[in-house]
Amino acid sequence: MVLHGLLPKPLPADEVTVGQLLIHPLHPEKDGFLSQAASAEIDDLNDYHIQLRYKDLFSVDQEGRFMTNYGAKFDLGRVYRQPNLLTVFAEQMIQRDSQHPIRAFQAVLEDPQAREWITRIVQAGKEIYIVMGVTELKNAVFKRAKLQDAGASNRLNELPIEKGAKVPKAVRRDSTLGLGTETKVSGVFGMDVRKVTARITRPEVPHDLADIDYRWYYYDIPGSTTKEQLMVGLGQPLKANELRLMLDLSEEDVKTNLDAISQLSLDALSAAASPMLRPNSPALRGRSPSPHPSLRI
Repeated sequence: MVLHGLLPKPLPADEVTVGQLLIHPLHPEKDGFLSQAASAEIDDLNDYHIQLRYKDLFSVDQEGRFMTNYGAKFDLGRVYRQPNLLTVFAEQMIQRDSQHPIRAFQAVLEDPQAREWITRIVQAGKEIYIVMGVTELKNAVFKRAKLQDAGASNRLNELPIEKGAKVPKAVRRDSTLGLGTETKVSGVFGMDVRKVTARITRPEVPHDLADIDYRWYYYDIPGSTTKEQLMVGLGQPLKANELRLMLDLSEEDVKTNLDAISQLSLDALSAAASPMLRPNSPALRGRSPSPHPSLRI
C-alpha cells in the first residue's frame, strides 16, 4: 500500500479522522468540525486496510520535514542522490479511506451545523480543508539510511539517528533516555486531505475560471433578506509537497533551540556537580591558571 499524501511531520492519531473539516491540515487543534449527524454514513463509505510489519523509506528535506516516501521496494534511481534518508519499520500500518469522497462530502454538507461552521469560517476569511483518508503507523522506528555499494544495489546500511539531526522532532532520540534508546512513534503519517472552497454569493453571480477543478454544491442561507447562498466546492487531494510547504518551521525551530539551550544548561550543572572538579578549580573560576606560579593575581 502507498501512503496518502505524506505529512511533513506526524500528527496525533486522535486528532484527525475521515470526514473532519479543518482550517489547517497540519494543525487540527486550531479549529475544525466533525459532523456527528453524518458519522454513520461516512463510516459506511470507508475502506480499511491493515498491514503488519510495515516497511518504508522516507526522505527528509534540509529543514527536517518528511518529503517523500519510496516504499520498501524503492526505485534506486529515485533515491540515489538523496542525502537525507530514513528507514521506517512499523508494527502496523492502518489505512482508512473513503471509497466515495463526493458522497461523504455531501453527507457532511447535509448537516446544518456543518454549513453554519463553514459560513463562520468563510466570514472570518480562513481556508477550509476536509480529510478523506488517513494512514496511521503504530510503534514506528526510524533509522538513518545510507546506500551500500555506492548505490550499485538497493541494499541499505542503517544507523541510529544522530543527536540533533534535522528530522521531525517526534522521531529523534531523547538524549535524556540514553544513547541506545529507540524512539517508537505512533501517529498519522499520511492524509488524503482536500481543499474546500466556499463563498457567500448570489445565484446570478458567475463562477470564476479557477472553480473548474471543484465539485460545487449550493445552499440557501437561512434568514437572508438578499437571497444570498452558500456555495461550497470540493477540490483534489493535496500532494505531499504541498503539505510540506504548509508547515511553518519558525515555532518548531524556536522550541528546538530552547530545548538545546535547556540541555546545555543541564550539562553545565551536571559538570559543576562532578566530584572531579574542586571548588578552587580553574574550570569553576572561569580563568586559566597562571603559567608563573610565583605570580599572584
